Amino acid sequence: MGYKAPVLGRTEKDRENEWEVYALEVLAGVLDGGSSARLSNNLVRGQQIANSASASYGMTARHDTLFVLSAVPNDDIAIEVLEFALREEISTLQNQPPDNEELDRVKAQVVAAQVYQQDSTFYQAMEVGMLDTIGLPWQVKDAYVEKILAVTAKQVQQVAIKYLIEERLTVAILDPLPIDENNGNNNQRAPSTGAAHGR
Repeated sequence: MGYKAPVLGRTEKDRENEWEVYALEVLAGVLDGGSSARLSNNLVRGQQIANSASASYGMTARHDTLFVLSAVPNDDIAIEVLEFALREEISTLQNQPPDNEELDRVKAQVVAAQVYQQDSTFYQAMEVGMLDTIGLPWQVKDAYVEKILAVTAKQVQQVAIKYLIEERLTVAILDPLPIDENNGNNNQRAPSTGAAHGR
């Protein structure tokens, strides 16, 4: 499930709402920031309807990007059930902002990851180069932690309400190819009924 989402802007007008991209980063962390995050806690271990579930978002790109929710259903679970559960997780965030404990967990993870990455000269150079290729100043990377720490629970709820909506959504379903169970020979598969399709 991909929701069209903004990226860090390059103009002064864009920067008026730049808090939104940082709030989207925190939102992704609330949904998928380790074993205690919502998708893992609720869908994988809780309801046990997903083999895996994740959320991802990247705030730096040349054009608009996607806030993506991905999941693999357990063998006996219909894909529609899993999609409904993902939508319920979004709806919950739209109706109730994350609590302080969740927010603190996500922010602590961001700070730890950023500190660790700065130990690598190669990573720092790569980050500066990547920002330059999309027209952003290198100072963006130095302000990242401060901007993430400034995100409020209310702002996380606001971006969920604004961007995770039906009008911005594309759903893609991947149906795996069948495997020849007789000998496992991939060169002698039956005609494929597998497909990737979306709406």
